[in-house]
Amino acid sequence: MANPPQNLLHSIGNSRIVLSPMAGFSDSPYRRLTRAMGSAFSITEFVSTEHLFRSNPKAISLFRFEESERPIVFQVFGNDPDILLRGVKRVLHLGPDGIDLNMGCSVRTVSGSGSGAGLLKCPAKVKEMIRRLVVETGLPISAKIRLGWDHENLNYREITDILENEGVWAIGVHGRTRQMAYTGRADWDKIGEIARLRQIPIFGNGDILSHAEAREKIKTYGVYGVYVGRGAIGNPWLFSGIDRSNLAFADRLPTIEKHIAAMAEFYGDAAAAILMRKHLTQYLRDLPEWGAIKAEIYAQTSAVKLHDILSHYTYANSKAS
Repeated sequence: MANPPQNLLHSIGNSRIVLSPMAGFSDSPYRRLTRAMGSAFSITEFVSTEHLFRSNPKAISLFRFEESERPIVFQVFGNDPDILLRGVKRVLHLGPDGIDLNMGCSVRTVSGSGSGAGLLKCPAKVKEMIRRLVVETGLPISAKIRLGWDHENLNYREITDILENEGVWAIGVHGRTRQMAYTGRADWDKIGEIARLRQIPIFGNGDILSHAEAREKIKTYGVYGVYVGRGAIGNPWLFSGIDRSNLAFADRLPTIEKHIAAMAEFYGDAAAAILMRKHLTQYLRDLPEWGAIKAEIYAQTSAVKLHDILSHYTYANSKAS
């Protein structure tokens, strides 16, 4: 049974830092790892409701999760209210604790077709979508937005007013416009303004690279919590308050090994080896050891061999020292 909003908030407790949904990164293995490290709840990668409506197996598979990830929120995107609702209803049997509507993706193929940040240009459609999600799913509904389409169209006050009045339990706010994509700096003053305007939890998002920065943003801008995206890639320790820069290669290895094992179990040995490359780059690229093993890592097609390379390298270095 899905958690009502108050229980979802209760599950969050004092942990107000959340792994932001990111295509290609916030999959089940990484969500599990960050939850264990202290991420407040889990949000899936965003999934097209048109693909869900067509019962696309690959799209539905993006909602696979383990019980340890709960509370688990399914994030979806789309631009047609009927298709959106029908697509969401096709996956309710999977047991999500909430549904999040993506209104922030700036990628041209998504926002340019009227989905993601493209919805910011259609307040009436947003109102219908949220109203129907709240009424027809019976689940806690949230939304993730940007400040506007561009700086000439900053309609975050109007959009957040609609979202609150139509019954969302929380809003995630990325402090950039769609036009900015990931350039420039997130405008936390405007995120703070939204937090003061609204009576529901506001989660700020943008340019957070450490646990200390996350806590500072919560304190300074009055947000309920924060989403951490790019700053959390290769850095699950962020959620537990550990500074990755203080961790040597050997210190990072146990967490990396857990990630590799979870990926292999979830995707299979060969697929996990390929998918882990981008993670390992982020885990290790700030260390001198990365240059010595990068080529060998990228040549491997087995997650088991990846594990062995990392373990043997650590062992050899410890013997040498």
